[in-house]
Amino acid sequence: TLGHHKDVATDRDPATSRYGESFYEFLPRVVRGEFLSACRIEAARLRRKGLPWWHSEIPAYFLVSAAMALGLAAATGPLAVPFFLAQSAVAVLLFESVNYLEHYGLERRELQPGQFEPVQ
Repeated sequence: TLGHHKDVATDRDPATSRYGESFYEFLPRVVRGEFLSACRIEAARLRRKGLPWWHSEIPAYFLVSAAMALGLAAATGPLAVPFFLAQSAVAVLLFESVNYLEHYGLERRELQPGQFEPVQ
């Protein structure tokens, strides 16, 4: 298990909303934190496999999104791009609002340094 599911309800998990934290405080922290976590996980995968940095899959995800936006623009006109970006932003807001609600205020006790109580 990697990332969020391993660290859920700890300070290491950017997707766990803190008790008393508003959604508007949570949103920039979670978007930045999840991206950085994905980069760390991807860097570890590359190290484990002995691959150079240019084998990272993260840029490919951005390129696929850009290709989709350009494809929509080519097929339906340039006004499609702002709509694509807007629906992408709404998708992120909906996904992160679910994370916020599902993980609000959850905390696991640290049994010893780096080891937390199991998820119930």
